[in-house]
Amino acid sequence: MPKLNQYMFREYDIRGVAGRDAQSFDQKIVAEYERWYGPFPGVTLTLDAAEKIGQAYGTIIRRNNGKETVIGYELRPFAEELTNAFIAGVRKSGCNVTNLGVSLTPIVYFLTAFLKFDGGVNVTGSHNVYFFNGFKMMKKNVWPLFGEELQKMRRMIDENDLMTDQEGDYKEMDGYPVYREYFLSHVKLQKKLKVVLDTGNGSGGVFAPELLRDLGCDVIELFTEVDATFPNHIPDPEAPQYYSELLKQVAEHGADIGIALDADGDRVGFFSEKGKYIDTDLPLLVFAKDALSRHPGKKILFDVKCSRLLSELVPQYGGVPLMHRTGHAPIKETMRKDLDIILGGEVSGHVFFVEDYFKIDDGLYAAGKMLELLSKSEQPFSRMFADFPERIRTPEIKLPCSDDTKFKVVEQIQQTFIAQYPVLTIDGARVQFSEKGWGLIRASNTSPYLTIRVEGETIDEVLKIKNILADELEKFPEVADKLNRVEVASLSGKLGWV
Repeated sequence: MPKLNQYMFREYDIRGVAGRDAQSFDQKIVAEYERWYGPFPGVTLTLDAAEKIGQAYGTIIRRNNGKETVIGYELRPFAEELTNAFIAGVRKSGCNVTNLGVSLTPIVYFLTAFLKFDGGVNVTGSHNVYFFNGFKMMKKNVWPLFGEELQKMRRMIDENDLMTDQEGDYKEMDGYPVYREYFLSHVKLQKKLKVVLDTGNGSGGVFAPELLRDLGCDVIELFTEVDATFPNHIPDPEAPQYYSELLKQVAEHGADIGIALDADGDRVGFFSEKGKYIDTDLPLLVFAKDALSRHPGKKILFDVKCSRLLSELVPQYGGVPLMHRTGHAPIKETMRKDLDIILGGEVSGHVFFVEDYFKIDDGLYAAGKMLELLSKSEQPFSRMFADFPERIRTPEIKLPCSDDTKFKVVEQIQQTFIAQYPVLTIDGARVQFSEKGWGLIRASNTSPYLTIRVEGETIDEVLKIKNILADELEKFPEVADKLNRVEVASLSGKLGWV
């Protein structure tokens, strides 16, 4: 078997173009990949690759004195076949496997923690387009397997350093009832709420409508039929341009709130009864205010892409703000080490609850907790955000840049801006251009692109900062020709940027 593609082994998980073998693709996939990312690398995540990755994962679990694993998958092309191949590899290593079948990432996280498995894996492409798939992997206590451990896994496969001394046992389990029981015992509504729910044809549609109805909601379903090609829109709660139909349905039905889940259920987005998209970092402030009312002095963790409002308002709520590098895996690791953290979140829509939960990112649980807070209020949902200071911010801008050059570009940009401005370099370059105006350029750890975000007090300030960043990016041939093709949303600026 040839060596596996090194770029599948990313910072937080393993992801690649999925297929039965290297020939399992058509020209439609090639064209779509090149539209999003650049030159097509071929199928990188084959069934043979999945089996070897499973065997390496099982070897790591056994060498950490574990044996019991739980595995589920998100519905995508080849997902069941990839899962079966992965399971075969895990069993070859000597680990026992409990197969959940179709599941969601947070359900796998929950069961790993609650039922005390030695490891858990969800087979998922996360926010990537439909022809991607991969593995989010955990050790005992939902401790993430990421970073150098994933590179070690790749070397283990290359060197055939894999355990084969026994075959593990296999059984199947419906894990959803266990999750449902815990959810409904820890989330309570004080009144019935009308909810428009958009799961974007992702696997959340299998579980979320029923769960919210069991909670006591009147649920209007939108794109809840599972279709792994995502025919209506990519299920990405961070991208408001995909949710015009959700906003329309909220208005038509007089709903109290709109909720969007991503494909594998670990991220959530919210929409007000007035038909307004709520920036995905702002719900963290609502959750923080609530948590700090019971746990004053605790830390609220948030990633470098989040609004400066987190740094300003968390102290007013009685907490300590902690800015962190982006990524569900490093955030989980920090939250497990720092017991003063009571809540964590990312601008992508991940929310990590500590109180009565397991420090895991769970879009369903976050949706439930927001509904619980709303049910206690006499005010409409929009009022929860009405008193926040006004800021102008861009969505996350994704600029295609190859995996082998994106980190080099960011490193050079860091050095340029450090000479002129205060710069935070824990994850890319977050440049403070004024007291409240900042811009961020960082390399994505999950896909071949740079991510950019800008915030300021006025549109003019945001446009000025964006143009400064654009001028710097134009110096790099790797991205200069792509600046004009960045998708336009709500604001204009140099080179048509959002």
